[in-house]
Amino acid sequence: MKLDLVDEKLFDCDELLLDKPINFIFGKNGTGKSTITRLVKEQICDKDIRVYQGINSVMTSGRLNSVILGEENIAAQKEIEKCESEIAKIIEDKQNFEEIKNSYNIEINSIDKKKQAQSNKLKNFYISSAREIKNNPIHIARTSYNQSAFREEIKYAFHLSEDERNKCKEYLRIDEKISIFINLPEVDFSLLQDNTKNIFEKKIEEERVIKRLDSESKINFAKRGLDIHDHGDVCSFCGNRISDETISELEVFFSASKIKDLEEKIVNQINEIDVAKSLIENVKIDRENFYSQYIDEVVEIEKLWDNLKREQLKFLSSLSDRMTEKKSKLFSELIFNDIPIPNTGKTLIEKYNVVVEQNNLEDISRLKNFSKELLRFDLIYTFIENFDLNSEKHKLIFIQDELDKSIQKAQENIKEILKIDDRIAQIQERISKEVEKTKSEKRLATNINKKLELYVDFQLEHFDIKDEAHQGYYRIKNLFDNGERYRDIETLSEGEKNIIGFLYFLEKLEEQTDNQLEKVIIFDDPMDSNDDMMQYIIITEIQELMKPIDKNRTNDILIIMTHNSHFYINVKYNRLYKDGKDLNNHDCLGDKFIRLQKKDSITSIKILESEGQDFTTSYELLWKELGFLYNNDKPNLMLNSIRRIIETFTKFNRIDNFYQNNREAQKLFNVNSHSIDDLESELNGKSKDQIISMMRKCFKDSNLEKHFNSHWKAARK
Repeated sequence: MKLDLVDEKLFDCDELLLDKPINFIFGKNGTGKSTITRLVKEQICDKDIRVYQGINSVMTSGRLNSVILGEENIAAQKEIEKCESEIAKIIEDKQNFEEIKNSYNIEINSIDKKKQAQSNKLKNFYISSAREIKNNPIHIARTSYNQSAFREEIKYAFHLSEDERNKCKEYLRIDEKISIFINLPEVDFSLLQDNTKNIFEKKIEEERVIKRLDSESKINFAKRGLDIHDHGDVCSFCGNRISDETISELEVFFSASKIKDLEEKIVNQINEIDVAKSLIENVKIDRENFYSQYIDEVVEIEKLWDNLKREQLKFLSSLSDRMTEKKSKLFSELIFNDIPIPNTGKTLIEKYNVVVEQNNLEDISRLKNFSKELLRFDLIYTFIENFDLNSEKHKLIFIQDELDKSIQKAQENIKEILKIDDRIAQIQERISKEVEKTKSEKRLATNINKKLELYVDFQLEHFDIKDEAHQGYYRIKNLFDNGERYRDIETLSEGEKNIIGFLYFLEKLEEQTDNQLEKVIIFDDPMDSNDDMMQYIIITEIQELMKPIDKNRTNDILIIMTHNSHFYINVKYNRLYKDGKDLNNHDCLGDKFIRLQKKDSITSIKILESEGQDFTTSYELLWKELGFLYNNDKPNLMLNSIRRIIETFTKFNRIDNFYQNNREAQKLFNVNSHSIDDLESELNGKSKDQIISMMRKCFKDSNLEKHFNSHWKAARK
């Protein structure tokens, strides 16, 4: 049985597990016992919750209403005993199935742990892989990338080669690149050659003949001499003065219009060839402005263009050389040998411009995203391979299959148990019919009066309001005639009211009702401070209530909560903290022992695993309280516990001068422990360790240090 404490600010934990048939809870007033009672009533819906919190918890409109109990009926009782015997035998048979059920539960828990471990292994793989991808230095995933995204992308896992991986990384580093279209100059190589050929083969016929200039070389020599000499100069060749007639003659010879015209054509043709060469030389391919996926194609085009450009320039240079040759042989008849016309490169440049267009249309952001995805899928592939994901998934599937088979077998076993429960229910129905024959409202009063006859001067009496059955209530009747035959219940002492309410509650547990749910029986501080006289009855009755639970005759759950240390010590006497053997060497389930301890406004819930962690006397409880306050650093509150320890110890051992030479300690423990100031204020200015040192010295000076050490050690557990 588990209680949800999440919404309860009083406690320091989120849940309380009451997983034993019998549960003891000790805590001072204000530590949350009544809160636990409330939570049981609110949260546990599949059981019959019975709570005793004093007589008011069992009274209705100031009355103890009638309770229907069984009355002796020999024939009915024999039939009931027969049915109970049948049930006992069936329960023995059921025990085998219960043992198998426990075995299956252990097996299922073991397999489930394996499944959980394997699931966690896979989950941790998903989480760590997603984290590595998200934190990858080249940012291949969004910042919100998580294990869900990783698991979704497992189906896209893809292995990249080293070259492909490097290319993708390169794409992530590149910026936008815009390449330039090439407008190929329109150079008519055929026309240039034709014009050059016409000029080259053209011969000038002299208009005025100078006989001594009878060869091309002599004409050129004379032309050169005319260019470097003026009138009256001495000939650089022969050393004679050049006459004005000779100069005039040569000027007339070389200034003829045909010569001038041809020379002009040569110069113009050379210029035209040079322009064509310049245009071609300016056609350059820049591979730097292309994305890497186009580089190879551009390099190939560039190589072809460079070769073609060399051919074109070589062709044009040949034409230019012919014009230069012609310039020196104006009067010679020359023959022009045709030069092969080079390719214009139009198709090649058109191909280049297509690549330019493709490059410029490239969506670089899309390309980068695609590269990121490829790198991410490649990394996912690597993680999957290294982890061997498919193998690990198959392990989980195998474990799940194993778990399903065990659960199926357990369910089949539970079906058998349910069949047995149905048989028991049928027999219990027979018992109910027999019990109906024994019902009596007066039986409760008789039972309670027997238990109280030695302790009180009154008894319970059943009073019928109507003639109809089961309509009465119980009233208090004086045993001695003192003028009043009946008493109001409010005239009883608190102790008397409580013991009547307590016994009434116990008897009501046996009431015959249609409710077949298993009970949760809660005693929330059942013994009032005025109940010392009745303490023996209360403890004995609760211990009697434990017996059928111990013997598995009922599946009821018992919760006993108290702040009374004396009651707690006695009611739990000889109980087991762990599963083991009872006093009769029979197998017995251990009980649950819980300590509620308050620090500031928060209650801590401590589960006691052994008797050594609990107290067996009220004196030990005082030491336990001191240890708790010490562990929670409450030096001011420690003073009161120390005073009570020393008072209890000295009174029991009749020690008069315990403090001897420790008057400071006496004043500290006795004066400050009675202060009514704020408990959180610093009353003494001493630390918890200084206070314990003073206490130890008091015991040491009385030759009782061994006593102090043993109890202080136990208190700190």
